[in-house]
Amino acid sequence: MPLITRKGAYKTMRKRTTTKQLSAAITNGLLQVKKVECSYKSSNQVDGISKETFLDNLASINESGVFANFIDWHYERNISAKDEYKVDSGAMNPYSEKVVTVYLRVGENVIGEDIEKMLEVTEEE
Repeated sequence: MPLITRKGAYKTMRKRTTTKQLSAAITNGLLQVKKVECSYKSSNQVDGISKETFLDNLASINESGVFANFIDWHYERNISAKDEYKVDSGAMNPYSEKVVTVYLRVGENVIGEDIEKMLEVTEEE
């Protein structure tokens, strides 16, 4: 049974994913970036980040080899709009002041199972 979150629309069953998997889901058109925000835990300040800047930074991190795995990404599907996902980094890290939140929409003719398979972290990774 899902619990109500801050915004009430996203599932609380957050799952881990990796930079590589997130980048592949976007590059392959399974997910499209709608909006990116950077919020600060110690204040209510929220800054927007352009889609282009986020995609450039994500590509750089993805190419950084072993360091790409240092980013802790979590995702969840929007239960009120089945064609939307939210991915964030920093929210569950007590040592991070910033939280990057990426709002995504499902690509055309893409089914949720394909997205879940792409984002799902397996024990081998």
